[in-house]
Amino acid sequence: MLERLDQCRRCPRLAKHLQALREHYPEHHNAPVGSWGSTRPRLLIVGLAPGLHGANRTGRAFVGDASGRTLFEALYQAGWATSSDPHAARLVGARITNVVKCLPPENRPNTAELRTCASWLAQELDAFLPPRRRTPRTVLCLGTVAYQSMRNALGLPTARFAHAAAEEVDDSTWLYASYHPSRQNVNTGRLTLEMLVHVLNRVRDATT
Repeated sequence: MLERLDQCRRCPRLAKHLQALREHYPEHHNAPVGSWGSTRPRLLIVGLAPGLHGANRTGRAFVGDASGRTLFEALYQAGWATSSDPHAARLVGARITNVVKCLPPENRPNTAELRTCASWLAQELDAFLPPRRRTPRTVLCLGTVAYQSMRNALGLPTARFAHAAAEEVDDSTWLYASYHPSRQNVNTGRLTLEMLVHVLNRVRDATT
């Protein structure tokens, strides 16, 4: 029988962390979080890992925390979501996921956890990029770790992360990068809403 994501306990440190969180936050999801969104996506958005009171609480990547509010405001403005409210929005031609499926301590997965979770990311990528597809598709990576992890998954060599970087993987696949819409990045001005909307508009143009 194939292992299900919600039953995954491959990473001892993450499994132990989630077990402890179930005692402190019994109403939270406190389990691995997979992708969600459109069933026929042209865009796959990839973050790092669930947030404590975001995806780890709601069971949906980027729903419930400050990062999600910024992301969904940008998605709405660029036409990828029906609302700027993450709880109410429906994604339009997009799916959202994270490289690491479980909340890591201090929001920092280690190398072994990134390597172990790569198989789940690969499954999501295979579903997103079927052999026969009629429209171009784009992967948008939020942050350096997501960018390098996705390059590995796509079989691409390591490259320096840069906001708004774009690379044509093949004639029907693009890889884009953006700073992560974390509270720190937004509060310091490293990433503005306008910057993120600009990237999402470029992605839309690349997938039409």
